[in-house]
Amino acid sequence: MSKNNQLQKTKAEKLIFWELNEINFEYVNFYIEKGKLKNWKKMIENHGLFTTFSEEDYNELQPWIQWPTIRTGLNFDEHGIYRIGDIVESDLKQHWEILEEKGFNVAAISPINASNNTKKSSFWMPDPWTDTKISGNGFVKRFSKALKQVVNDNSEEKVSFFSIIVIFEALITKSQISSWRTYLSCLIGATKKQHWSKVIFLDRLLADIFISLWKTNKPDFSTLWLNGGAHIQHHYLCSSESYLGSIKNPEWYVPNGKDPLLEILEMYDLFLHEILNLNNTRLIIAVAIKQIPYEDPVFYWRLKNHEVFLRKLGIKFRKIQPRMSIDFLVEFSSEKDLIFAEKALLNVKSSKGDLIFSEVNKVKEGLFVSLTFSGEIHDDFNIFLNDKKYENFENDVVFVAIKNGHHDGLGYYLDTSRKPGELKANMPLKNIFSFIMDHFS
Repeated sequence: MSKNNQLQKTKAEKLIFWELNEINFEYVNFYIEKGKLKNWKKMIENHGLFTTFSEEDYNELQPWIQWPTIRTGLNFDEHGIYRIGDIVESDLKQHWEILEEKGFNVAAISPINASNNTKKSSFWMPDPWTDTKISGNGFVKRFSKALKQVVNDNSEEKVSFFSIIVIFEALITKSQISSWRTYLSCLIGATKKQHWSKVIFLDRLLADIFISLWKTNKPDFSTLWLNGGAHIQHHYLCSSESYLGSIKNPEWYVPNGKDPLLEILEMYDLFLHEILNLNNTRLIIAVAIKQIPYEDPVFYWRLKNHEVFLRKLGIKFRKIQPRMSIDFLVEFSSEKDLIFAEKALLNVKSSKGDLIFSEVNKVKEGLFVSLTFSGEIHDDFNIFLNDKKYENFENDVVFVAIKNGHHDGLGYYLDTSRKPGELKANMPLKNIFSFIMDHFS
């Protein structure tokens, strides 16, 4: 094939970028060796599995830092995006805007910590924690609103009537027949209090919505960010057959014989097969950072009602924005209120002197706060602010999960335009940006 024909072929190909958050391919390969995940096996054998590296400082190994690295082609010390939502105030250009300016049609579903500055994208649905505009038809806007509600209220298991209606709309109008076995399995699992079933259900639904919208619009460049596997590794990794460590999750948390990680990897395996069967497409899959097991389990807690709790402490605020899991952003009407809140939150302690909020950081909008207490909270758990006692803290929080996995700087890259061994091992994560741009050059 001549260079001109090759260039025309490349330009004609649609590029799908599957942002697969924090999956550890050591576990994928474990299941492949057991005879499972046949589509992942085929993908790796035909196109290779390449590795990437990112920052060395553990505090910088966060998905809301590393995915902007891929989208801008800049390391953390160059882009400076440190917290989820920071990208909205940044003037950095991401690959979507750059490609759209060059005349390409772009689209995205739930990319973490990304801002939508596109002008005519086919569909652009933000992640549930970043306040940026939504692009697309009425369904995209309705589902984006429902996604934000369901994810942010997940720890309290709240699903609004509006969200239920929109989810049914998505199931009826966007789902594939091949997905219904997964949906039914997840619904049965949810009735048995298998909380990971809801995670798999949501990722499967996002995948179906992506495929449906992609087939309708056929954008030149589109991205899909899925977080279910990361969530399951964080909270259920030690219940996986692939985990060889000594930690064991309680029976009440994950029943014996259940393997949540395998369940979501099998769903991803089916989705991979579906994308590979789309005509005239190139598929890139990236994992910005992976997860490895904790040595000791860590308990995650989330405030049940952020506003009620802060008022109980006498803190005045203008607005509270819940973020992922343990984090929330507090905005204030005055510097005086901010200073009081900062001092108060940094002095909330357990009866043993453990800080409840050890991370309280000033940001442009106010205070970015994390509920960092990681021990068990029982019925008689009390907290103290200075000399004042607040009883029954368990009524103010909801249990999120037992943390099984934590971040590691190694990432992965798979690409249907590559062959095994084509790229060097451990390339810089930001190189993926260039691979995307080169496709459209």
